[in-house]
Amino acid sequence: MRLYWSPVELASRLVKKGVKYNFATGSPDPSLLPINEVRESFERVYEEFGRAIIAYPGAGGLRELRIELSRYVNRVLGISTNWRNVIVTAGAQHAVKLLSQLLMRRRTVVYVENPTFVETVAPMRFQMARLIGVPIDNDGMNTHELENLVKKYGPGIVYTVPNCHNPTGVLLSRDRRKHLIEIAKRYGLTIIEDDPYTSLYPNTEPTLRSVSDDVIYVGTLSKVLGPGLRIGFVIVGGKLRDDLEKLEQHDFAASTLNQYLVYDLLRRGVADDVVKRARELYPRKLKELVDALSDYLPNTLLFKPSCGFYAFISTKVNAWELLRRGVKQGVLFVPGDRFFIDGTRQDTARLSIGSISIDLIREGVKALRDLITTT
Repeated sequence: MRLYWSPVELASRLVKKGVKYNFATGSPDPSLLPINEVRESFERVYEEFGRAIIAYPGAGGLRELRIELSRYVNRVLGISTNWRNVIVTAGAQHAVKLLSQLLMRRRTVVYVENPTFVETVAPMRFQMARLIGVPIDNDGMNTHELENLVKKYGPGIVYTVPNCHNPTGVLLSRDRRKHLIEIAKRYGLTIIEDDPYTSLYPNTEPTLRSVSDDVIYVGTLSKVLGPGLRIGFVIVGGKLRDDLEKLEQHDFAASTLNQYLVYDLLRRGVADDVVKRARELYPRKLKELVDALSDYLPNTLLFKPSCGFYAFISTKVNAWELLRRGVKQGVLFVPGDRFFIDGTRQDTARLSIGSISIDLIREGVKALRDLITTT
């Protein structure tokens, strides 16, 4: 299987001194990252646990962390689960990779939103799964079209980002959520729910996992506590949980020290505090982006974002060529073609509000407008 670079990685490599308007990265807002609390947690776990913080964590992750994660998802996301059903991974990307190894083989049918997040489908492609794109609109995945596709291609796996979709920012509507669960039961589909952003917004729909224990839930603390900690998790029960726990011990990828740090940050309420502040900041940033696009690049939004970090737009011109020119002008974004299953639409781009200062968003969109109009 051919390996390829993610467009997110390629765009990020262009970050250098002079890039003022970074709409490319999916990193969280730096002002929210609890760096001082991380230092305090290191001192606390060093004193409390000693050499254990640099020992092996045990298959499936540190027990203390799994317990705190089960409490966190219940408190913040309304997901009730036993701590044993929480498997710690080295970020959500690692979680999806492990699930792909367990569940997918050559020609395994995987239904995904089209467009979808390019980096999470990469390990599915590596397993040589057969990706089937399902149309998406402002109400999320078109579940009626999904059902038609299932009748044509047969049962398989549904990979979905129902809340705050990446790259479009849309929410799967309540009716479609109900329909998706019904389809899964009727046709024997396995649902993988990828959910990095729900905790960061105050008015999202309930997670699929909170209404059905049959859903495999992939979560992360990268957007809350920092991506460098590399702590993600899967919530799943039964035999798949046992198999995932066994597979995770093949690499013990999640650092023991980082697991202890996140455990302490959770038990001290640091994550909850970041979530509270995020729910105030990110909706303002997303509104600023949408308003700026309306003013400077009207009719370019391909979807109406409700939450998350992203807006997906039509650039009217080749986005890779635009990016090369944009870097010279201090404007960075991610071209959108690789988010589509067939790699089409080279006239699209994903814009992120993640790390860019809210004070620079409008100015950055105007700079992007100037680039497009002079191309």
